[in-house]
Amino acid sequence: MTAEGARYTVDELAAKVGMSPRNIRAHQTRSLLGPPVRRGRTAYYDDSHVRRLEAIKSLQRQGYNLVAIEAILGVRSPEPVTEALQTLLQRLGREQPGLVHALARHGVLIRGEDGSVHMVRARLMRSVLGLNRAGVHAVPSLQVLSEVLDRLRLIAEDLVRSTSQRIVSATPALRAGAAATWDEVDTRSDALAASMIALLTEAFRVALENFGTTAMPDLIAESAGGAQLHLTGSPTIDNG
Repeated sequence: MTAEGARYTVDELAAKVGMSPRNIRAHQTRSLLGPPVRRGRTAYYDDSHVRRLEAIKSLQRQGYNLVAIEAILGVRSPEPVTEALQTLLQRLGREQPGLVHALARHGVLIRGEDGSVHMVRARLMRSVLGLNRAGVHAVPSLQVLSEVLDRLRLIAEDLVRSTSQRIVSATPALRAGAAATWDEVDTRSDALAASMIALLTEAFRVALENFGTTAMPDLIAESAGGAQLHLTGSPTIDNG
């Protein structure tokens, strides 16, 4: 202990909080963790970094992903909303706290300190409004979304791991560990991760588009059991 308080190298910090140095650097890259203070060629962390990492770990144990944690800790700002989305968010905050919590764990929504609900994933929430315009009420749509995200979470983890392994095994430079410094490793990893996510996202979109547009009419007809469909008037956000 010095006059400045406790100081830790990245390895000492990792041992103290039970986290790998690689994860600590990844949190810095995402701005979840502030930079260390450099003394000569050595970077030192302090107890504020320990508290921040413990907060991140606590939120992860509660099931929040890193996008949600970014929003909770103020790293990721809520996105602006239209009047229709604001109406929906206010209603969810009043009537569906459990659903808000479920979606917050996936980083779709976040509840502010004043109890208000804010949007983090704009594209997903706009898709809910799209379903609403097609005649599907908003709350059931969000319940389905929450269930789908729960199912996809494990699938995504397995797919990311298997795809990453294939990419690394097919790239000699990665297998050889050609990067000379941690900064180079972080830069290369971030670029590969962003490209892989884009690849998997578009592949999943293609698969869904190939199946969904042809399957949906058949599924609706099958669900109706051959009976005449009675369509309601224009859908509204306030319906159950």
